[in-house]
Amino acid sequence: MSDTPGRREAAAFLIGREVSARRACWWLNVSRSWLKYGSRKKDDELVEKLMALAKEHPRYGVRRLHALLRRGDLAVNLKRVRRLCGKHGLLLKQKRRRKHRGIGVGVPCRAEYPNQVWAWDFVEDRTETGRKLRVLTIVDEFTRECVEVEVEHRMNAKLVARTLTRLFEQRGTPAFIRSDNGPEFIAKFLMRVFAIHGVTARHIEPGSPWQNGLNERFNGSLRDECLNLETFHNRDHARALIKLYGRQYNERRPHSSLGYQTPREFAAKWRENAEEKDGCAGGTGVRLGHCPPPAAGEKDGLTLREEDQPDSRTANDGGAPVARQQSRILRADDGSVPKKLEAGKFPAQDRVDVPGSL
Repeated sequence: MSDTPGRREAAAFLIGREVSARRACWWLNVSRSWLKYGSRKKDDELVEKLMALAKEHPRYGVRRLHALLRRGDLAVNLKRVRRLCGKHGLLLKQKRRRKHRGIGVGVPCRAEYPNQVWAWDFVEDRTETGRKLRVLTIVDEFTRECVEVEVEHRMNAKLVARTLTRLFEQRGTPAFIRSDNGPEFIAKFLMRVFAIHGVTARHIEPGSPWQNGLNERFNGSLRDECLNLETFHNRDHARALIKLYGRQYNERRPHSSLGYQTPREFAAKWRENAEEKDGCAGGTGVRLGHCPPPAAGEKDGLTLREEDQPDSRTANDGGAPVARQQSRILRADDGSVPKKLEAGKFPAQDRVDVPGSL
């Protein structure tokens, strides 16, 4: 029955004013048996576990708390968890302003396998002394995995390139990297590094953050569940706590877009299915049909002599050649797009693949 606590309080108020229970129930359109009913369920153990989870994760909502309880082999109904959270004051009270979507293009090159499309952006915070912190976040768009979080007081294009080079050595190179048009992400120095490693840069249109929505979603979770709850004494303290959150995000936090699996669990299951189908666990033999990686330099008749082939160190020193990069997103009605392509499908970009690159 709707508004059950309010009706009980109203009945108790009327009875306290010397109104008979029969007449009070008639006025409120309820039965006297319902008025005397009390639940026989024992929720003490469940409430204790809910309170412990809410204390450990104060910004988790009802559905994520329910997913954690189910992962702990506790069969419980979602409506029961919502009722207990409301009864014990565990519901999140946050009024979110509705955002109006502007006129822009769709997100091109949607990821179809792990390590194909990375998205990155910056988040800012401050230490307790007021000094600014910049947090670089990199997310795999297919598995929603946090690839890296790096914390510094200042972060320019060279530091970003150094972080990317280390990730390329550890995890391999993605086909595309999506970002906004910040000065660190469109620097010529960074484009040289991309050209050396064979990575294509995808930049969203200015003022269209929804085109980089998956990374923005991770940044919102990082802000809500870590940055707003912690006070950082210095840079090293912030780096330790934020990297710990990134590990927890990948290994312990259920993700709603992945069926409340963790990103690591989702990636492992995807690789198992890929191995069963075609024996390809990493997805290196799969490419997007409508957005393949750019062709090699032979397409344009470009060749490099052996002495002219730069390496990663040359790229970091700023001496590598710059491949032609396209910093805008192609519209479906653009004249440069062939008419035979369907809306939302984009042609490949040209680049020079340097042999021997990572």
